[in-house]
Amino acid sequence: MCGRFAFFQEIDPPLDDLGAVDLEDPRLRSRWNIPPTAPIHVVTESIDKETGEVLRALRVARWGLVAALREGRVLLLAHLQRPPRDRRREAQLPRRLGRYRAIVPMDGYYEWVRDEKGRRKRPYFIAPADGSSLYMAALVSWWKGPGVHEGPAATEDGAFLLSTTIITRAATGDLAGIHDRTPVMSRREEVDPWLDTAMDDRHAAAEWILDDAHLLEDATLEVREVDPAVGKVGNDGPESLEGPQRLL
Repeated sequence: MCGRFAFFQEIDPPLDDLGAVDLEDPRLRSRWNIPPTAPIHVVTESIDKETGEVLRALRVARWGLVAALREGRVLLLAHLQRPPRDRRREAQLPRRLGRYRAIVPMDGYYEWVRDEKGRRKRPYFIAPADGSSLYMAALVSWWKGPGVHEGPAATEDGAFLLSTTIITRAATGDLAGIHDRTPVMSRREEVDPWLDTAMDDRHAAAEWILDDAHLLEDATLEVREVDPAVGKVGNDGPESLEGPQRLL
C-alpha cells in the first residue's frame, strides 16, 4: 500500500508535464528507497488571495501528516471502502477539500508479498512499464505547532511545516493479489481535475477517488521482484531495483 517508493529521475520532466512552478529550495536528491517521514516532492494548486490567480507549484513536504488533518477533523481517505459501520468511527472530510489536495510524483513504489510458504516477505517494485512518472493522489496540510520547524518542508521562518499523505483505496484487478489496498494512481489526464480548486465538495472528492475511470490501468504497470536488501532504509541506490541476489 505504498510504504516505500522511489523518485530518481530529474524533476524537470514531470514538472514541465504538470505545468508547475518550482518552489522547492534546495532541490531534493534522487532516492531509490524513500520511507515515511522523509521530505518528498508534492504538487499543489491554490488561489492567490490578492490576485485571484491559480498557482500550481512544486513544493517539498514531509511524508506523513502531522497537522490538523490527523487531529479528528479529517478522514484520510485511506479507508473509504470500509463497511458503513466502520466508517462511523472515522472523522469527517473537511468541508472545503480543495485546499488540501495534491499530487505526489514518483517513479514507482514497493510492496512486500509473502512467499508460497508464507514465511518470508518478498519485495516487488511497481512502476509504469514505459518508464513514465506515477502521479499519486495525496492530501497536504500546513502545520503550525509549538517550536520552530526545520528542514526542506518547513517555511523559511520555521513557523510552518508542510506535510502530506498518499491516499489509498481498496485494490482491484491484478494489484489485489499483491496487497488489499493500493495507492490512488491517477491517469495523467485526471491530474488536472483532482488538483482543480473548483472541486471543493468533500463528497465529490471521495467519489473521484472511488471512480476507476480516473485511475491508471493495471495493464500499464510492471511488477517485478527486487532484492530483499531494499527492506533496510539505509540501502538507497540504483541497486535497489535489481533482481534478488539471494541463493535459490
